[in-house]
Amino acid sequence: MGETVVVLHRAKKGEDPMGDPVWEWEPTVVENVLVRPLSSADMSGGSDALRPERTMSGYSLAFPKTYAGKPLRGARVVLVERGMDGAEDALRIEGEPDVTRPCPTMWNMTARAVRSDG
Repeated sequence: MGETVVVLHRAKKGEDPMGDPVWEWEPTVVENVLVRPLSSADMSGGSDALRPERTMSGYSLAFPKTYAGKPLRGARVVLVERGMDGAEDALRIEGEPDVTRPCPTMWNMTARAVRSDG
């Protein structure tokens, strides 16, 4: 019923020749996520007068009870079925997702995901 998304977690994959860490995104495919766009009133942010060219995209994501991946805090989410393609297009999870217990539906965890351009 929901959409397929890819959750990205940053993972250290080694060090470069100078000893600095090398990071990569580890993907986890999650099916059946309910995706709802947020209105601009639902999104946080500063005054539009400070950044008039800014655009914000925000979504509320409801994850199914079957999600067994890493915690979502600090992760990014790619909405595959909406044309996003990789970490550059990904949304950033804001804060800590809300888990509902007990939950009578198939989805028990909601998270806000946003991206700001400009």
